[in-house]
Amino acid sequence: MRNTNHRLSQEEMDQFRKQGYLGPYTLCGPEDMLNMQSEIEEILETDAPDHKNRVHNRHLDYPLIHNLATHPAIVERMVSLYGPDLLLWRTNFFVKEPGAKEIPWHQDFNYWPLEPPIIISAWIAIDSATLENSCLQIVPGSHRKVIPHVKATSNMAFGQMGDLDYIDTNNHVDLEMQPGEFVLFNERTLHHSEANRSNKRRIGLAVRVIVPIVKVFDWDSPQHELIVIHGKDPVQFNKRS
Repeated sequence: MRNTNHRLSQEEMDQFRKQGYLGPYTLCGPEDMLNMQSEIEEILETDAPDHKNRVHNRHLDYPLIHNLATHPAIVERMVSLYGPDLLLWRTNFFVKEPGAKEIPWHQDFNYWPLEPPIIISAWIAIDSATLENSCLQIVPGSHRKVIPHVKATSNMAFGQMGDLDYIDTNNHVDLEMQPGEFVLFNERTLHHSEANRSNKRRIGLAVRVIVPIVKVFDWDSPQHELIVIHGKDPVQFNKRS
């Protein structure tokens, strides 16, 4: 019988609080994800109805992406960590073709128009993510302090990066994943990925989930909206008239 209980154990919850991440876990089998890849590729070739950024918030116009982002394997684990009321703020694809630039070491909350910055992310492997094609790398326990961010060097994919004077990556973990696997981490967990020096593409889907007390100060597009993915939104701080 298929296990449908995705709630976390006390040991797992303690690990998340101590290390700032969990996983990889299985959302679906590699074959199932490979069967979805052609539709995902087609989605990434189209513009969204209300904006031109093809990698942003495609859960709002494609059921496949919505279903991946709100899969019980993800949501139930998030509920274990952040409580019963959860809102899906944003999804975005990270497409690293061969030759793609390095994503610098960073803490996500540095870039985000949210207050207070309380976010949990899931990162889903659409393709295989290996050291060869620049898998996600993470520093356990780095969520316990804020890292200053500075202007990034020209060889980086982002405009800002964590200040390397404040970063020790000697104990970093390589999060290699098969298609259909995912990890969870919070808004301060230090992470990055190397330049893709292989001839293999690497696509990941990031899912950003907030609790209802978080206020969004800048929306991605005119029709961007939050979706209640578990429980309810009792305060409605982000209700858009």
